[in-house]
Amino acid sequence: MSEVSELRKFRIEGEQIVEKRMNLLQEIVSQSSLDLNKQLYNALKLTTQLLGMDIGIVSSVKGNTYTIVEHFAEDADLHNGQSFELGDTYCSITLEQDQVVTIHHMERSPHKRHPCYQAFQLETYIGVPIKIEGELFGTINFSSPYPKISEFLGADRKLITLLGQWVGSVIKRQRTEEELKEREHLYKLISTNTADMVCLHEPDGTYCFVSPSAERILGYKPTELIGKDPSSLIHPTDLQRINEQSHAEALSNNTVHSIQYRIRKKDGEFIWFDTATEPITNEKGEVINLQTTSREITDRKKLELLFEQTQKMAEIGGWEFDLKTGEVFWTDQVYRIHEMSMRDKVNIDETLKFFPGQAREQIQQAMIHTIRTGETYDLTLPFVSAKGTHKWVRAIGDVYTFNDEPQTLRGTFQDVTIQKKSEDKIKTQNEQLQKLTSTRDKLYSIIAHDLKGTFVGIMGMLELTLDNIDQEAVSDQIIKKISKAQLTSEGGYQLLENLLDWVCLQTAQLQAHFDEVYLPVLIQNIIDLLHSAADCKNITITTNFKTGPVITADAEMIATVLRNLISNAIKYSPINETVQVTLTEEEECVLISIKDNGIGMSESVIKSLFNASNRPQRKGTNNEKGTGLGLLLCKEMIELHKGTIAVESEEGKGSEFIITLPLHPQVEKILN
Repeated sequence: MSEVSELRKFRIEGEQIVEKRMNLLQEIVSQSSLDLNKQLYNALKLTTQLLGMDIGIVSSVKGNTYTIVEHFAEDADLHNGQSFELGDTYCSITLEQDQVVTIHHMERSPHKRHPCYQAFQLETYIGVPIKIEGELFGTINFSSPYPKISEFLGADRKLITLLGQWVGSVIKRQRTEEELKEREHLYKLISTNTADMVCLHEPDGTYCFVSPSAERILGYKPTELIGKDPSSLIHPTDLQRINEQSHAEALSNNTVHSIQYRIRKKDGEFIWFDTATEPITNEKGEVINLQTTSREITDRKKLELLFEQTQKMAEIGGWEFDLKTGEVFWTDQVYRIHEMSMRDKVNIDETLKFFPGQAREQIQQAMIHTIRTGETYDLTLPFVSAKGTHKWVRAIGDVYTFNDEPQTLRGTFQDVTIQKKSEDKIKTQNEQLQKLTSTRDKLYSIIAHDLKGTFVGIMGMLELTLDNIDQEAVSDQIIKKISKAQLTSEGGYQLLENLLDWVCLQTAQLQAHFDEVYLPVLIQNIIDLLHSAADCKNITITTNFKTGPVITADAEMIATVLRNLISNAIKYSPINETVQVTLTEEEECVLISIKDNGIGMSESVIKSLFNASNRPQRKGTNNEKGTGLGLLLCKEMIELHKGTIAVESEEGKGSEFIITLPLHPQVEKILN
C-alpha cells in the first residue's frame, strides 16, 4: 500500500508541476492590457522565478552577433541592446541543435569545454530558438550560476517550447503594429480629411451631411445616405453596443473618441469602422447635432483578431497518451481534424490507423524513439480522417518522465493540408518550368547545328561557282545574282552562329578561354573577313592604328563581337560611305569604336537594342535582314569580360558603338 501511496503522491506532484506551468503560461499569454515590452519582461520574470533561475533573456541573432532584446536579472550586469559574440554564448549550442537545450550542471555536461562556460561561468541553462514564419529571430533562455539539483522536467521543456512560440507571435505582432503605425504616419502626411468619412447627424442619428469620401469607402453617394438612419447599415451584433457606448454618451454631451464596429457597404460586404463622435450644442448647451469622423480599419482589425486567436491556447490541437494506462486524450481541435465526434473514445492503435502505409510506420518509430531517448519528434505526414478525407498533418510529440521513467507522450496536432498543397504545387510548377526551359534550349541547339552544316555546303558551292565561272560566257546579271546569293547565305550563316552562341551562353555551355590577344591583328582579320560585303556597297573601312595593346581576353568572343558590329555598320550604311574603326588605349582599359554614317537610330530604338523580349528588327540600306540577336550576343560576351558596350546615335546621322574592355581582368573572378 505504501508503494501505491508513494506513486500516487508522485503522480499528484507531477500533475501539480504541469498545472503550475500551464497556469503560468495562461497568465503570460493573457497580458493583453500591457505593452509588448512589458509583456516580455513579465514573462521572463515569472518564468525565471518558477524555474528557480537567476536570469531570463529574449535575444536576437544576426550573423555572429547575439543581442539582448529584453531581460530579467536582479544582480547580473546586463542591459537591453547589449551584444556578444554568438560563439561565446550558451545559445550557440541551442541554435546548433535547433531545439530545446537543457543543462542542469555545466561542469559535468558534454559542453563544459565550450567557450561560453569560460566566458560566463553559468552552471544551469535552458533555452529554445525563436522563429518567426520559419525564419530564426533569436532565443529565449534562462540560466543561473548555480547547478540545478536535478535535471529539467519534460514539463519545463514543453513550457519553454510554448514560450518560444508565444514570444515569436508577440514579436511578429510588434513588427506588424510598427508597420501599421508607420503606414498611418505616412498616410497622414500625404492625405487630407477625405481619407476619412466625415458626417453630420440629427440627434436621432439620421444623416444630414456626408462627405464625398463615402462613395470611395462604402460605395454610396452622399445623396443616397442623407436622411437615412445609419443603424440600418450597422451589423446587428454591434448595434446595441454602439447605442450604449457611443450614441447615448454623445447625446449626454460627452465626446466619444473611438468605437469600433462593422458597417455594410453598398455591395453587401461588412467592413470595420473606427468612429469618433463630437456633440454639437446650441447656446443653451443642448445637443442639436452629432459630428462623426470614421476611418476604415478592416485590415488592422483582421490582424488584431488574428493575434488574439494565435494567443489562445485552446486553438492548439493537443493530445496526450498515458504510457501506463494506455488512455488517449484529445482536445476538441484534434477531434475536428479527425472528423470524429467528441464523444468517441479512442486508443493508440485506432489513432495510428489514420496514418496510411509508410506514414504509420514513421509515426510509430518516432514515438518509440522519443520514449527511449526523450528527443522531441516533429513530422509532417499524410493522413486520412474518419470520413475518408485525405489531409496532411503536422504531429509534434514529447515525452514526460518521472524518476527517469517515461510516463506520458504529449504533443500538438495541426492540419497543414493547404500549406502542403501549396508547396507541392510550387514544386511541380518549378519542375515543369525547368523541363520546358531545357526542351527549348535543346531545340534551339539542334536547329542551329543541323542548319549550320547546310549553310556551309551552300556557301562552299557558291564560292566554288564564282571562282570557276567563265566571265565571258556568263552575263554580269547572273554573276551579280550568284554574288547576292553568296552574301545572303553568309548573312544566314552568321545568324546561325549568333543563335548557337546565344543558346550556349544561356545554357552555360559556352565557356570563356582567356589568353593574350593582340587587338590590332584581331581587328584587321575581321575587317579582311568582311571585305567582300563592304565591296558590294563600295564602303571603305578605315582604322587609326598600326600598333596597339595586348589584352587578356577570349579571342573568339571578341572576334564575334567585332564581326557583328562591323557587319551592322556595313549593313546600315548607304553605298560609297566609310566605316571607321578606332582603337584607344587608356591606363587600365582599351576602347574600341565602330562608327558609321548610316541611317542612325531613334531614341526608342536605342532603348530597346539590348532588350531580349523587344529587340528591334530593321532592314539594311540594301534590304538586308536584321534580327537584333547579334547585339544581345555582343552585350553578353562583353559583360562576360567585365566590360561595357555603349551606343551613340541620331536618326539619319549614323551610329557609333563603343566597347570598353579591361586590359587585364581578374580571370578567376570572371570564371567564378
